[in-house]
Amino acid sequence: MVTLMSTEEYIQCPCGRIYKSPEEYKLVFLKKEQCEIDILCANPACHLKELGYIKFKVDHVHRKAHVEIASFYPPFVTWNATRLGRDKANKLLEEHLRYILEKRIDWKRIALEAPENCSEILEIREITGEEAGEKGSGS
Repeated sequence: MVTLMSTEEYIQCPCGRIYKSPEEYKLVFLKKEQCEIDILCANPACHLKELGYIKFKVDHVHRKAHVEIASFYPPFVTWNATRLGRDKANKLLEEHLRYILEKRIDWKRIALEAPENCSEILEIREITGEEAGEKGSGS
């Protein structure tokens, strides 16, 4: 199990469930038609149930997914901001989301299983040396 914080600094659901690691959330890909992965509380008796979501699109040609929105819902965020202070809570919640996005989700599998309505063609182009120089010069 990966622990990202000390024992005093942990995320908590209003139901009382403590999250010392982003490995502890339940992730479900039930809303396939909405191109959404839900982040659920691991407590089956939780009154909130859904703590957040990840909305994405898939480029089926290149078999790549990209995240449009990844967010925890306001009641979960507010609960933790009240407990820990807004800055600390936002930092920890961002760490949890980043970990979930980078290490918990099998994006290759999502790209294969996502329905066609989740499609988006990503424009992939290389930046020429001249363009790169223009961006670096601040003009």
